[in-house]
Amino acid sequence: MSESVPLIVQRTIAAPCERLFSAFSTADKLAQWFVPSPDVQVSVLVYDFKEGGAFRLRYDMGEPRRPVVAGVFEAIDRPNRIAFTWVWQAPDPLEGVPMTVVFEFKSRSGSTDVVVTHYGIPSDGACTVHEAGWKGTLARLEARMMETHTA
Repeated sequence: MSESVPLIVQRTIAAPCERLFSAFSTADKLAQWFVPSPDVQVSVLVYDFKEGGAFRLRYDMGEPRRPVVAGVFEAIDRPNRIAFTWVWQAPDPLEGVPMTVVFEFKSRSGSTDVVVTHYGIPSDGACTVHEAGWKGTLARLEARMMETHTA
Protein backbone atom coordinates (compact mmCIF):
# COMPACT_ATOMS: atom_id res chain seq x y z
CA MET A 1 0.00 0.00 0.00
CA SER A 2 1.31 3.43 -0.87
CA GLU A 3 1.69 5.84 2.02
CA SER A 4 -0.25 8.37 -0.03
CA VAL A 5 -3.42 6.22 0.06
CA PRO A 6 -5.07 6.36 3.48
CA LEU A 7 -7.19 3.60 4.98
CA ILE A 8 -10.78 4.77 5.46
CA VAL A 9 -13.27 2.85 7.60
CA GLN A 10 -16.81 4.09 8.22
CA ARG A 11 -19.79 3.03 10.32
CA THR A 12 -23.16 4.66 10.92
CA ILE A 13 -24.07 4.54 14.62
CA ALA A 14 -27.49 5.39 16.09
CA ALA A 15 -26.22 8.04 18.50
CA PRO A 16 -25.65 11.79 18.29
CA CYS A 17 -22.19 13.18 17.48
CA GLU A 18 -21.75 14.58 20.99
CA ARG A 19 -22.29 11.17 22.66
CA LEU A 20 -19.83 9.49 20.33
CA PHE A 21 -17.26 12.24 20.76
CA SER A 22 -17.67 12.00 24.55
CA ALA A 23 -16.63 8.34 24.41
CA PHE A 24 -13.09 9.70 23.93
CA SER A 25 -13.26 12.29 26.72
CA THR A 26 -11.72 10.30 29.59
CA ALA A 27 -9.43 7.31 30.00
CA ASP A 28 -12.21 5.38 31.76
CA LYS A 29 -14.66 5.92 28.90
CA LEU A 30 -12.09 5.05 26.24
CA ALA A 31 -11.10 1.82 28.01
CA GLN A 32 -14.69 0.58 27.73
CA TRP A 33 -14.65 0.32 23.94
CA PHE A 34 -11.34 1.21 22.23
CA VAL A 35 -10.40 -2.38 21.33
CA PRO A 36 -10.53 -4.34 18.06
CA SER A 37 -12.60 -7.19 19.51
CA PRO A 38 -14.40 -8.15 22.74
CA ASP A 39 -11.63 -10.61 23.72
CA VAL A 40 -8.97 -7.86 23.77
CA GLN A 41 -8.44 -5.61 26.79
CA VAL A 42 -6.84 -2.18 26.77
CA SER A 43 -4.89 -0.56 29.59
CA VAL A 44 -4.78 3.20 29.35
CA LEU A 45 -1.28 4.05 30.58
CA VAL A 46 -1.33 7.77 29.72
CA TYR A 47 -4.33 9.83 28.58
CA ASP A 48 -4.35 13.61 28.37
CA PHE A 49 -7.30 14.41 26.10
CA LYS A 50 -6.44 17.89 24.89
CA GLU A 51 -4.63 19.30 21.87
CA GLY A 52 -0.95 18.51 22.40
CA GLY A 53 -1.82 15.93 25.07
CA ALA A 54 -0.29 12.46 24.92
CA PHE A 55 -1.75 8.98 25.15
CA ARG A 56 -0.24 5.54 25.56
CA LEU A 57 -2.28 2.33 25.36
CA ARG A 58 -1.33 -1.31 25.95
CA TYR A 59 -3.49 -3.99 24.36
CA ASP A 60 -3.70 -7.41 26.00
CA MET A 61 -4.30 -9.85 23.16
CA GLY A 62 -3.28 -12.91 25.13
CA GLU A 63 0.28 -13.84 26.06
CA PRO A 64 2.71 -12.93 24.71
CA ARG A 65 0.93 -10.31 22.56
CA ARG A 66 0.74 -7.03 24.49
CA PRO A 67 1.43 -4.29 21.91
CA VAL A 68 1.72 -0.66 22.99
CA VAL A 69 0.73 2.33 20.87
CA ALA A 70 1.33 5.96 21.73
CA GLY A 71 0.63 9.33 20.23
CA VAL A 72 -0.31 12.95 20.65
CA PHE A 73 -3.68 14.62 20.06
CA GLU A 74 -3.07 17.01 17.18
CA ALA A 75 -6.60 18.41 16.84
CA ILE A 76 -9.77 18.20 18.91
CA ASP A 77 -12.82 19.90 17.39
CA ARG A 78 -15.77 18.97 19.61
CA PRO A 79 -18.00 17.21 18.49
CA ASN A 80 -16.78 16.89 14.90
CA ARG A 81 -13.19 15.68 14.70
CA ILE A 82 -10.29 14.17 16.64
CA ALA A 83 -6.84 13.76 15.05
CA PHE A 84 -3.88 12.06 16.70
CA THR A 85 -0.54 10.53 15.88
CA TRP A 86 -0.30 6.72 16.11
CA VAL A 87 3.05 5.04 16.71
CA TRP A 88 3.50 1.41 17.75
CA GLN A 89 6.31 0.77 20.22
CA ALA A 90 8.88 -2.05 20.45
CA PRO A 91 8.72 -4.95 19.84
CA ASP A 92 5.89 -4.36 17.35
CA PRO A 93 6.90 -4.86 13.67
CA LEU A 94 5.67 -1.31 12.95
CA GLU A 95 7.73 0.14 15.80
CA GLY A 96 8.49 3.81 15.24
CA VAL A 97 6.52 4.16 11.99
CA PRO A 98 4.78 7.57 12.19
CA MET A 99 1.09 7.35 11.37
CA THR A 100 -1.90 9.61 11.91
CA VAL A 101 -5.51 8.70 12.70
CA VAL A 102 -8.50 11.00 12.27
CA PHE A 103 -11.98 10.31 13.67
CA GLU A 104 -14.76 12.39 12.10
CA PHE A 105 -18.35 12.52 13.36
CA LYS A 106 -20.96 13.54 10.77
CA SER A 107 -24.56 13.97 11.89
CA ARG A 108 -27.12 12.09 9.82
CA SER A 109 -30.81 12.31 10.85
CA GLY A 110 -30.66 10.78 14.34
CA SER A 111 -27.47 8.85 13.66
CA THR A 112 -23.82 9.67 13.10
CA ASP A 113 -21.44 8.57 10.40
CA VAL A 114 -18.16 7.84 12.15
CA VAL A 115 -15.29 7.95 9.66
CA VAL A 116 -11.82 6.77 10.65
CA THR A 117 -9.00 7.75 8.30
CA HIS A 118 -5.60 6.20 9.03
CA TYR A 119 -2.64 7.76 7.23
CA GLY A 120 0.87 6.39 6.76
CA ILE A 121 0.31 2.63 6.95
CA PRO A 122 3.45 1.24 5.31
CA SER A 123 2.25 -2.01 3.71
CA ASP A 124 -0.75 -3.92 2.41
CA GLY A 125 -0.43 -6.46 5.22
CA ALA A 126 -0.38 -3.75 7.88
CA CYS A 127 -3.33 -2.08 6.16
CA THR A 128 -5.36 -5.29 6.33
CA VAL A 129 -4.62 -5.70 10.06
CA HIS A 130 -5.47 -2.07 10.83
CA GLU A 131 -8.66 -2.20 8.74
CA ALA A 132 -9.89 -5.19 10.73
CA GLY A 133 -8.89 -3.42 13.95
CA TRP A 134 -10.73 -0.20 13.14
CA LYS A 135 -13.84 -2.07 11.98
CA GLY A 136 -13.84 -3.99 15.24
CA THR A 137 -13.24 -0.82 17.25
CA LEU A 138 -16.20 0.92 15.62
CA ALA A 139 -18.36 -2.14 16.33
CA ARG A 140 -17.30 -1.93 20.00
CA LEU A 141 -18.12 1.80 20.04
CA GLU A 142 -21.57 1.06 18.66
CA ALA A 143 -22.11 -1.71 21.23
CA ARG A 144 -21.04 0.70 23.99
CA MET A 145 -23.54 3.29 22.77
CA MET A 146 -26.30 0.68 22.86
CA GLU A 147 -25.31 -0.39 26.41
CA THR A 148 -25.24 3.16 27.77
CA HIS A 149 -28.43 4.14 25.95
CA THR A 150 -30.42 1.38 27.66
CA ALA A 151 -28.69 1.72 31.04
